[in-house]
Amino acid sequence: MDNSIIQKYLRGKASDEEKEQLFNWLDESASNKEEYIEIKKLWALTSREKNVEGKTWSDIKPSESKPAKTKILQHWLARAAVFLLLLSCGAIGGRIISKIVETPIYSQMYTVISPAGQMTNIELPDGTLVMLNSGTKIQYSSDFSKGDRQVYLEGEAFFDVQKDVDHPFTVKSDFLGVRVYGTSFNIQAYPDDKKFTATLVEGSIGLLDKNGEELEKLVPGEKAYFEDSESTLQIMKVDTNMYTSWKEGLVTFRDEKMKDIAKQIERWYNVEIIIQKEGLGEERYFGSILKNKPIDQILEVFKLTISLEYEIIPRADKPTLIYWK
Repeated sequence: MDNSIIQKYLRGKASDEEKEQLFNWLDESASNKEEYIEIKKLWALTSREKNVEGKTWSDIKPSESKPAKTKILQHWLARAAVFLLLLSCGAIGGRIISKIVETPIYSQMYTVISPAGQMTNIELPDGTLVMLNSGTKIQYSSDFSKGDRQVYLEGEAFFDVQKDVDHPFTVKSDFLGVRVYGTSFNIQAYPDDKKFTATLVEGSIGLLDKNGEELEKLVPGEKAYFEDSESTLQIMKVDTNMYTSWKEGLVTFRDEKMKDIAKQIERWYNVEIIIQKEGLGEERYFGSILKNKPIDQILEVFKLTISLEYEIIPRADKPTLIYWK
């Protein structure tokens, strides 16, 4: 990887083509990602420009070049050594060093939003991979090297957390929180739904109340369900594929109300659904659908299995309107 591209990216001045080259290189191996993290730490000591992080890594083509790593590291180590040497000279330098030690290297807060009708993949500063479902927002600090690794979630996301016993990983939401012990799991916490679910695929997680107190621990194959209106926490054994298959575009409904399914479809397709038929919203549905199919095909599946008629009204400046009759 050309070190000038890394420098441009860290300064926020890389072109789309250069970003693509960098992301391809990072995707090649875990060692490349580790090298990048080390370089970024050294760069933070030698530059006060704004760091850029939290970009979407999707639809990236394979990389064609992979220059030697040692030359890049030597360059950055040399820059850091010269910088620290200059700071250590004299009383003024000493005061500057003191100030830098007191100030976190990274203080930027990042927000990534996956719009309605889209899914977004991101990699957090520690290497944790997160897939955001439609209509989801995640917020996190770029500084995962000090204290806890904390993120705030509104919506649904699948986490594959990088293990780091010295820096606990916590996911917070409007309802419950999750303390992670190195694992992969799915969380659904859309504020409008007033519900929270956490489904554990691998590892272990602890469920936290709003005060940060641990309520329960999950083992693989368990789902926690919390409804804000009832303030009760339920733990049950489930087929985890039912709650994570949305990542591959397949969604399975088991005894879910049509009004709740309508909310999910609104997020997936960026549409607005109005249920006109009395009682339809309370009807329950069993079955699976493919998210990547056009909306009219999804509605035809519902039409064949339940008493649903629909009308689609395109709108130029607003989400498409759909009446369920």
